[in-house]
Amino acid sequence: MTDERVLGGTTVLIAREPDRAEGLRTRLERCGATVLVAPATITEPGDGDALEAAVTSLDGFDWIVVASVNAVRALLDAARRADVFLARAAVRWAAVGPATTAALEAAGLRVDLSPDGPETATGLVAAFGPVTPGRVLLPQGDLAGPGLADGLRAHGFDVHEVLAYRTVPVAFPPAVLDAWSAGRIEAVVLAAPSGARQVAAQLRPHPGVAGVAIGEPTAVAARAAGLRVDAVAAHATSDALVDALVAALSSPRRSR
Repeated sequence: MTDERVLGGTTVLIAREPDRAEGLRTRLERCGATVLVAPATITEPGDGDALEAAVTSLDGFDWIVVASVNAVRALLDAARRADVFLARAAVRWAAVGPATTAALEAAGLRVDLSPDGPETATGLVAAFGPVTPGRVLLPQGDLAGPGLADGLRAHGFDVHEVLAYRTVPVAFPPAVLDAWSAGRIEAVVLAAPSGARQVAAQLRPHPGVAGVAIGEPTAVAARAAGLRVDAVAAHATSDALVDALVAALSSPRRSR
């Protein structure tokens, strides 16, 4: 964990929805940073009817695999609408990353499987290697790649994909646009590949802005869009992100 006030005088943009950024904002402000929070994308409901149908027939699945907090939220919303108590289902749960795991556990759901190595879809597919194949419910966003579903099918699983949510770009507010163009933002936290692409599209890559990515897929998307990536957080936690941000701002590449 970083020392208090180590980021004094630094302005950081967290390109994430406010409710998902609160823990990180608190940690950064405790370290002395000025924090701007503005999402580059928001989520909207996906195929609600299909998701409700799935949660009302959980006895037909052996596993529910979730790769994001947004997928967890969509599942919980569908269960509330359908009056289904997910914790009573005999199905097992698998999750990518600590944030997704924490969201499931906060809802009273036990995570039975998560990656042993990289906290990615690839890492979770590898964790399923020794598991006896069965039927999987896979709720995902509209921008999810095929890797998780294809990887599970390659292991012999019968995968039922459901569109749980859609990712929609949103415009940054004038305060963020002005701060970026004036060079007052010194670092940006990139929370997802889609968000990284929107940061690049709306704010125009700035060589003096240090970039911190949550996970390698976000880092890859950010670099492809022309953004700097000075550090990749070891885990999707507030402490890991603060540590990565301090490393990014200490990088010899950082210059105005």
